[in-house]
Amino acid sequence: MPDWRSVLQLARARAARVPMMAWAAGGVVVAALGVVLSMELSGGPYVALYDGLTPAQGGKVIAQLQKLGIPYELQNAGELILVPAPDLAAARLRLGATDLPQDDVSAKWSKLEDAPMTTTDAAQSAMATQALEASLAQSIEGMSGIQSAQVYLALPRETPFLGDQPKPAASVVITADATSAQSQGQAIASLVAGAVPGLHADQVNVETTSGVVVYPLQGLGQSQAQFHTVAAVENKAASRIAELLTPMLGAGNFRTDVSADVDFTQERVKQITFGPAQAVAHSVSSQNDRTGSQDAAIGIPGALSNEPPPATAAATPPIVTGSANASASGGASASAAGKSAAAAGVPAGPHDTSKSLDQTFQNDQSERDITKPDWTVKGIAVSVVLNRAALGSATTEQVKAAIAAAFDYPQVRVNVLAAAFNAAPAPSRMAGLAQSAAPVTRAMLELMAAAALLFGFALPLGRRLTVLGERVPTPAPAPLLMPQVAP
Repeated sequence: MPDWRSVLQLARARAARVPMMAWAAGGVVVAALGVVLSMELSGGPYVALYDGLTPAQGGKVIAQLQKLGIPYELQNAGELILVPAPDLAAARLRLGATDLPQDDVSAKWSKLEDAPMTTTDAAQSAMATQALEASLAQSIEGMSGIQSAQVYLALPRETPFLGDQPKPAASVVITADATSAQSQGQAIASLVAGAVPGLHADQVNVETTSGVVVYPLQGLGQSQAQFHTVAAVENKAASRIAELLTPMLGAGNFRTDVSADVDFTQERVKQITFGPAQAVAHSVSSQNDRTGSQDAAIGIPGALSNEPPPATAAATPPIVTGSANASASGGASASAAGKSAAAAGVPAGPHDTSKSLDQTFQNDQSERDITKPDWTVKGIAVSVVLNRAALGSATTEQVKAAIAAAFDYPQVRVNVLAAAFNAAPAPSRMAGLAQSAAPVTRAMLELMAAAALLFGFALPLGRRLTVLGERVPTPAPAPLLMPQVAP
């Protein structure tokens, strides 16, 4: 059994053969591991306290943590604040007691609510506008695809003259990709217009940080939106044709080209209809009212003016007795009785008669306010080329009729052509073998590259360093003694 002294000498000899550069690299690695282990073992793990804070919010939180003596770490350029896990609950409670972190929206509304009584109306209006802008920006940032948003409101002062009252306006700047910006532009304008009284969606400009106007669509932007609409209509029609022809001919046995005629004219129609056949109803109602009596007395009792006026008849008719009155027919009118009373020398009493006629014209009327869609498909043109070999017993006329019946547009034009398709070349066996062997070939190439790196660079470099470490400096040759000549 070898002695421990011999083992130690052997280890020293082998250690002496290792180059100094290798010892230095190993020492650096060991020191780094020691630092990492000391940092991990010095305290508990750090957990996230707050994430996604703005620089202003993060600065306030860090200042308060320093006052409270709670250690912290920063990550993600200061947006993520970490604290030790045992101090997480205490840190949140103590920061919450100081109302931190407070978002910009809550801070601005709190500033408006806590404004002193000496604040001017202009200052209060400005603070209210800033708070509303922050609230709208926060709502817009919550939409799908919107990364950030800034809202600017131009709210004019109210004037006592309605005719001179200027209209409010707004601008929104968003950070989003082109697809999300185009899809959310109208929704953002409607949101801002609904939050400001008197603001119409057409007076809201929505732009991206790259300078692209997404609402209102004008010029090139509107043309792009129309192109997308036409493309969507054509793609939907092509998909419908493919679903119709695939069971009949099979996939790959037809080619389709669709061209849609889309009308983007916007119309608003107001219709008034008078009855099913324009009939007009007419109703008439009359009413006769009579007050007083023939024998009613008028005037002041006991006065001479209360006497009836004298009779003005030219000749005094003979007095008719009651039997004569009784012999009158049952159909005698009130005027006949008055004549009898006048013939008897009795004056007629006062009476009042009124007549009213009410005519009502009733019209069967209905009103409708119709707003047509932003676009309508006026017609569509379809060209289809069929594989003659896959057509079978079906004819081009049958295919044409089937395609035309699939669309309910005002104008549908279909052109069907049967032709022979060029057969696609069948994949060769060698191509399939090469494709299946591609992963193995790649692995072999990587292995060869690793071997070349190892034997061509790493091992020669290690041998060179070993030779340099084992090289022993040779002593300098002794100087030659020159013969001395005696004088």
